[in-house]
Amino acid sequence: MNMSGLSFNALPPIDLPFRFFLSAPLFIIACALLVLFSGETLWLSRWQPTMLALTHGFTLGFLTMVMMGALLQLLPVIGGIGIAKPRLIATTSHALYCVGVIALMLSFVLASNWLTLAALVLLSLGLSIYLGAIIWVLVKKISQGDSINCFRLAITSLVILLLLGILLLANRAGINVSFITLDKHVTDFHALMGLVGWAGILIIAVSFQVLPMFHVAPNMPKYIRQYLGVSIFVLLIVYIFYTEFALGLIFISHGVFSFTLLSVINQRKRKVPDTSIKYWQLAAGTLLLMNLLYFLPDRFYVSEETPLFISLPDKSILLTAVFIYFYLLSVIQGMLLKILPFLSYTHLQQRCLIDFSAMQFIPHMHEFLNKKHGLMLYYLHILSGLSLLAVIFEPSLYIVFALCLLVEFVWLLVLMVRCMRLYFTVSQKINLSNPP
Repeated sequence: MNMSGLSFNALPPIDLPFRFFLSAPLFIIACALLVLFSGETLWLSRWQPTMLALTHGFTLGFLTMVMMGALLQLLPVIGGIGIAKPRLIATTSHALYCVGVIALMLSFVLASNWLTLAALVLLSLGLSIYLGAIIWVLVKKISQGDSINCFRLAITSLVILLLLGILLLANRAGINVSFITLDKHVTDFHALMGLVGWAGILIIAVSFQVLPMFHVAPNMPKYIRQYLGVSIFVLLIVYIFYTEFALGLIFISHGVFSFTLLSVINQRKRKVPDTSIKYWQLAAGTLLLMNLLYFLPDRFYVSEETPLFISLPDKSILLTAVFIYFYLLSVIQGMLLKILPFLSYTHLQQRCLIDFSAMQFIPHMHEFLNKKHGLMLYYLHILSGLSLLAVIFEPSLYIVFALCLLVEFVWLLVLMVRCMRLYFTVSQKINLSNPP
């Protein structure tokens, strides 16, 4: 494991990222129940209220929740500086954000203005408190490395995403927003800024550190580290004016990243079986598939005048589903398999610096998360992903997808709870060996 250039002196208390991680699977479990009880109508259009609830459950409830928790740890490790008053910031923002996401999902399902207003206020407050603390760190003279620069772009994307979300929710609640036309193009830009800007660029930034650190892989090529994140962010801004041109280049940029990712993984020195590597490879393959699906002529997709006997389903739903499930979720799950045991072990190790005899209580890192259990999660993820594709083609299979989704994320939750329980058990032993 390559630890050069990393700092562990400003780590926040481990229960702070843990609460974000532990909350995330609960939202996908709620999504599985939503799919189960919504039936086939959920898949008719991306604009269906239940589909909007499902999408935000995945993106805000799981993806953003995990990334918010991860950043609490990554910034101190990579940049050397943590957020000020971490317990106050994390506890407040987490509580407001969780209730805000619940209110947002319910507002789509129940079509309630009161819930929409509640979501508007709670999400705005929760994310603003969190972003304020993170931005305060990023504007300081911390490390100017490639990962930190990409973090800044990802956070900028999240700020834009939040502002657009506020406008869209305000408009939906009946509050007149006269200075901007909130049409489909603005909604598409909102979605892209979230999926590609916030989540996508953050994943690119994390890959610069995670692959060399955990897998003894070479660094990404310099041109990728310096220009890929910036290029994607600029293309997102260009998208406002030149939609198809910018979108095509965004897909191509991710294709370049996928080839680089596969090359770096293939050159790693530690070539032992590793489930998180399988997740990264799946994610890279997904980006190549995304390019194929995007540039495939429109006649291959469903339309009233489709001349083909067999055609693909709605293009936007298919691309969004594949990107979220096989790329974003794959990387997030793969990183959780590394982050959870690593954080647990590192925090316990830091506790033992004042009494090295307490090291005897710390289990091996693999005991925090069993390799076979992680591999089982990967296969469940593949199965759920295939069932998602099946239900997009044939909505009557929604029960299969709902059950697969439920099993996968209940299992992820079980793995998280086991890891956290072992951490606190060992922590208690260390406390007992060093009474105040």
